[in-house]
Amino acid sequence: MKFAFKKMKKEGRFRSFQKDVTDIKINKKVVGHITENDDFLYSVSFSVKKQPTKSDPATFKWVVLKKKFESEKEARDYIQNCIERIVSQLDIYSHD
Repeated sequence: MKFAFKKMKKEGRFRSFQKDVTDIKINKKVVGHITENDDFLYSVSFSVKKQPTKSDPATFKWVVLKKKFESEKEARDYIQNCIERIVSQLDIYSHD
């Protein structure tokens, strides 16, 4: 299994103010994001399956890794190197 990455294009009138976002994909389905934060560091988040409840009917939740990265490439490399641990510890939910 291998993660694929797709950088999202900034759109709209105020696109110069938008932060960088990169989709993380498995089998062409989005399973997470790499996002640029206000402090110009990058964070990684994955969607994880959860049980829906009456108050929260969603079937997934977002889990953000504690580790922050200096660049998007550093985040990508970390994800590729830790793929086995990520897949084994998280019950990943894929978006269609």
